[in-house]
Amino acid sequence: MSLKTGFVVLLLCVPGLLGDEWAGAYTEKEICAIKGSTVKLQCSFTFPPTEDGRDIKVKETFWFTKYPEEDLRLDPQYFGGVQSECHGNNCSLTIADVRWSDEYTFRFTTNHSKGGFNVTPAVKVTVTDLKVQVTESRFRNMYDLKCVSSTCSPWSPSSYVWYKNGEEIPNEKSQLYKRGYDYINSYSCAVRGHEQDVSPPECMYWSCNKVVYYKRHICAIQGSSVDISCEYTSYVNTQTQFWFRTDSSDPGNPSIIEDPRYELPSETSGKSTLRINDVRQSDSAEYRFKFTFSYNFEWRSISPGSTLTVTAVQVQVMSVRVEDSHLVAQMLCHTSCFPEAPLSFVWHHNGAYINQGTIIEVTLSPGDYITCATQQVNDVTTSPVLYVLKRPSVSLNDTGDILEGRPLTLTCYIENFDYSSATVDYCWYKKKNVSSDDEVLSNDRQLVLPSIKSSDSAEYWCTVENQLGKKTSEPVFIDVQYPPRSLSLSVSPSRVIVEGQSVNLTCSSKANPAASYTWYKDRQTLPQTLQEHYSFTSIHPEDAGTFHCMSENKHGRVTSSSVFIDVQYAPRLPVISAAPSSEASQGSSVWLTCSSDANPQAKYSWWKRSEEQIGVKDLHRASATFNLTDLGLEASGDYVCVATSSRGSSNSSVRLQVKACSWSVTMATTVGSVAGLVLVLVVLVLTAFLVWRKKRSSKESRAKSSAGADCGEASTREQKEVVYSQVHFTTSSEGPVYANITPAMPRRHLVEESEDGVEYATVRKAR
Repeated sequence: MSLKTGFVVLLLCVPGLLGDEWAGAYTEKEICAIKGSTVKLQCSFTFPPTEDGRDIKVKETFWFTKYPEEDLRLDPQYFGGVQSECHGNNCSLTIADVRWSDEYTFRFTTNHSKGGFNVTPAVKVTVTDLKVQVTESRFRNMYDLKCVSSTCSPWSPSSYVWYKNGEEIPNEKSQLYKRGYDYINSYSCAVRGHEQDVSPPECMYWSCNKVVYYKRHICAIQGSSVDISCEYTSYVNTQTQFWFRTDSSDPGNPSIIEDPRYELPSETSGKSTLRINDVRQSDSAEYRFKFTFSYNFEWRSISPGSTLTVTAVQVQVMSVRVEDSHLVAQMLCHTSCFPEAPLSFVWHHNGAYINQGTIIEVTLSPGDYITCATQQVNDVTTSPVLYVLKRPSVSLNDTGDILEGRPLTLTCYIENFDYSSATVDYCWYKKKNVSSDDEVLSNDRQLVLPSIKSSDSAEYWCTVENQLGKKTSEPVFIDVQYPPRSLSLSVSPSRVIVEGQSVNLTCSSKANPAASYTWYKDRQTLPQTLQEHYSFTSIHPEDAGTFHCMSENKHGRVTSSSVFIDVQYAPRLPVISAAPSSEASQGSSVWLTCSSDANPQAKYSWWKRSEEQIGVKDLHRASATFNLTDLGLEASGDYVCVATSSRGSSNSSVRLQVKACSWSVTMATTVGSVAGLVLVLVVLVLTAFLVWRKKRSSKESRAKSSAGADCGEASTREQKEVVYSQVHFTTSSEGPVYANITPAMPRRHLVEESEDGVEYATVRKAR
């Protein structure tokens, strides 16, 4: 027999030994495990895929220790301490805290008439303790300390650990430890890698400092009383004794237990007991003993003490089936560890007693609940309530608008449910849209969103689950509202806008609830519906201006930046003006001015109707002027102004009339009928004088002068005679009106002819 030590002992089967027949195998028939360790047994099995034309399928697999075959998990001695699992044709059994020797058999059942098959022979597991064997060496005052098994032999581990007063002795790895005589200290051993399974301490002499705990592992039912006991010795008389927990906040100085539930019954010499009444799960811990002796010297060992595990009674559902909308459940009452005393269980349905025993089968409806309890001499411990769950609901702590940034709490609740005594698993889910996957959020009963965001808008629901099934709530849609934000104003087309185009302005923002929009042009409200779009089907120049928009909902408002819309258009029909007039005399000048409304501004060119381009002039602010000087008769005609820009062109024309020159003197000022008569007389006199003067001058001149004068034109030649005339009008209320007429002489002759007299003409004023 080989010894497998430590917490895990692994027993394997050899699948290669099996075929397509009813068979199974283990790799080892016997195994030795240290008490308190964990053992894992494994087995593989085979069976024919078909037999008698029928496909064979496995129905059940389990392990048992005694006949008739009963699942080890249902044995009260193993409640909560075993776990069985299978992967295909490979199955395992894990035994935690193995405490006694036994034989374990694997069984599988099928749908075949043969029923099931047991893999035999069974695996024999022998549980052993470690101990230190002390023998006197052949050398004087020397002792041999050997780490041996109490039941298994031979002993096979390859490496060991040795302790003095619970403290590891460095560099000692062999099974045999040699030591000189020591009457004070105690020694213990363990297998390397499994130091938690330490042997009881041993003295070289009949007395030394040591503590031996009666039970290394103690399981207690919640609410019961438990005793933790030890034996101790000292090479001198002890003075005081103490119990303490090793999970103190200061491990170097564990606090002495001070709790009214903890008591020390009357002790006998060398023995001590710590009693804990009404044990709770918080009492689960490792407990150790220490003492003092002469000179207040304290001795305590760091070797493992007694580990207390407090467990509650639990209901385990073995199977569930639905019959006529009811659940039929087979349930087991058990604990998570193995109490020393045998347990008996009673069952209650909706608070009423229904049965006694380890396993029951009961029919349940939604809202029903089951409990089981164990009754010892003075203690009754009841399991948590196991409900047949109803469909849960989701409640919110805020029933109004859910605003972004505020806290929100969602609660998963079940009607008429006792949350304090029942064990239920919760789960929260979130789904944003149909195409997204469900997102798992939390496993608490309440889902807390400390500062909810717009991205949290989604459907939320919860599930509740226990051993009897799973229920899902109706989804609740969380609509997170917020004021408008991320406002932007865009124009389409975004570049050059031309008259007649379709133009769209878009005001976009994020808001919940949806925002309404107000449009403004040059800070004046535009009369249009409260939509995010403002459109021009055919834009005109008068539509140009500065635009902005405002987005608003019941939670707030925001205003966009401004955008200027410039509408370009082709030059309008030009307007032409002539100064001083479009009718001009020969030899005079005329200014033609052309203007056209255009965007961008126009350039101008002038043409005569004969299609001859006569000049181009670009002026600022869309104005162009063309100057015609020294007009001749040939200048008459139609003049065309063409206004041109990148958007097109247009033109207009004006007719210019140039007239030949003729003599006439017109008196512009007439005072009544008298002034008119005077003017006629003056003209006659002046005409006669000019004729006379002209004849006289022609005799004196070496060169002949022209018979007439060009209209308004002065000769530049020196020899050409210029005639000047001076006419001065005077008026008198009493006397005659005089006209002084002096012949106009060439400038060079003015001095020579100054002696000539002045002729007077008297014109009476008409009355």
